[in-house]
Amino acid sequence: MASVAFKFSEHFGIRRTRGDDWFDPILTVDTKLFPDPFRIYASDRGAWAGAHGQLIDFFNLVLELVAQAGGNPASQHLHAARRLLLFPEPAEFCLGYGATPEGAGSGGQLGAVMLKAARTTVGLGIESVSHFEEMVLFQEQVGADRIGDITCNVLKARFIKYTQQVCRRHGVTTERLPVSHASWSRRFKRWADEIADLPRNPFTGRAVLLSPQRFLRQLPTVDPDEFWDWVFANENEHIRGEFNYDVASNIKGKRIAELARRNPDLTKKYVRRFEDEPKPAYDVKRDPKGTVSWYDSALALSDSVSTIADPGDPADFCDFVYKLLEEFRKTVEARDGWPLLWVGDRPRDEKHVQRLFRTAMIGYCQAHDIDFSSESNAGRGPVDFKFSQGWNRRALVEVKLANNSKYWHGLETQTPIYMASEDIQCGYFVTVRFTENDFKPERTRRVQEAATRLSKEQNYALRPIFVDARPKRSASKA
Repeated sequence: MASVAFKFSEHFGIRRTRGDDWFDPILTVDTKLFPDPFRIYASDRGAWAGAHGQLIDFFNLVLELVAQAGGNPASQHLHAARRLLLFPEPAEFCLGYGATPEGAGSGGQLGAVMLKAARTTVGLGIESVSHFEEMVLFQEQVGADRIGDITCNVLKARFIKYTQQVCRRHGVTTERLPVSHASWSRRFKRWADEIADLPRNPFTGRAVLLSPQRFLRQLPTVDPDEFWDWVFANENEHIRGEFNYDVASNIKGKRIAELARRNPDLTKKYVRRFEDEPKPAYDVKRDPKGTVSWYDSALALSDSVSTIADPGDPADFCDFVYKLLEEFRKTVEARDGWPLLWVGDRPRDEKHVQRLFRTAMIGYCQAHDIDFSSESNAGRGPVDFKFSQGWNRRALVEVKLANNSKYWHGLETQTPIYMASEDIQCGYFVTVRFTENDFKPERTRRVQEAATRLSKEQNYALRPIFVDARPKRSASKA
């Protein structure tokens, strides 16, 4: 099967040189990396000179507005701060923890959390910060990807300039494309959307923005759990009697935020430790978590799938999808595809397996005019995959790991709801099994019985498919 170009460099025909320091994003999915502000602070040159000051100036402006509001919920200053703290997911980067780079995001949610953090900061008598991560420690519920969203939004004008430099160097075609939150104004205290000359993502229609690879991490430099441990290891005499170190894990987030609020000087001291020595960027080349290498594995799977005849009529469509899924199974089990579902001695997680499956399938589907969507909204929520050719040719596919804690809910509740909500007559529940425990006969029998029962009750065909992804000896050694 012919592969499809999904990476930025592939689509735009770029041959990277030693001078290219940008991360090469996969344009169809978000890679679970994000720009860490401390990595940017360490690169205070070129397009990034003054980036730290700009990021901090943004949050100090917010703190000024919150202080001017004086606790009045109707204050225009507070409304201005609330507008500034809207951080939509920056879909242009193809980074973060989303499934696809569509950028639905949770700008409102994140904004509410950060506004609360700003009000807490001002309430502590702090009206300026050296790092916005100090505010983050005062308030729980700000995860790694949200820090990335904040950084990408506030510094987006710099990322636009950087991307344009890369495009000029390689002769990449750009278009006049809209970019939300392209810049912000201290004078007018608001965001500005702009039209910029940028490359277009052919899969989303949006602009593409690039980031230097050296900025990217999987976890933020400032980690609340690490802050908690650092305080008790290094500053115990300052907080003796205030906190019990051994607290229940389900309340630890609140206690960490309380510790930070009650000890703002320690918070500042902890954060400043990373100014000169930020934590290392993610090693994309070695890729210890398989965050990037899954893509090459998916292309190898795609190339191993045999050609299948197009469905002649709507009645053949379900059989066509089944044959395609069987090709995926055979590729993993009998064509030495199983190592592609592993990272070293660890099986890939479910999201990575689903991405492998999607990339292995999409090239074939595009070549044969089959609409193939992932995590589409099928009435009552997202379904893993949907194959379709018009209204009368549709099939749903769920790809789950056997060890998923929600496995049975997916089979017995989730998939039937999806199929009923869209009146789809055939569905496939693909189970990927990595360990001997996944192959217990009673487990397999229960899956088959549930599929048969649901098919009869709901008057549709729900068919289970089992994929054996256990390590196998080569044919020469078997």
